[in-house]
Amino acid sequence: MNLLTNFEQWLLEERRAPKTIESYGSDVKGFQKFLNEKAANETQPLSRFSFVRYKQHLLDKQFAVSTINKKINSLKVFN
Repeated sequence: MNLLTNFEQWLLEERRAPKTIESYGSDVKGFQKFLNEKAANETQPLSRFSFVRYKQHLLDKQFAVSTINKKINSLKVFN
């Protein structure tokens, strides 16, 4: 079982709303995709370096601040 599947199972056990689970899952998948594209191991724990690079990536893509904050919150819950 991979980390994302384990995370989604944990969210179910915590009785999170299906939309919340879907949103968190989508944000984590986006982060894993970013790590994979940057030649890092997507299964590694969240590090400060990868987190800062991802945040800068979102800023460079001109995501709204509220969207970036939501994605960061999802990663905090995931971590």
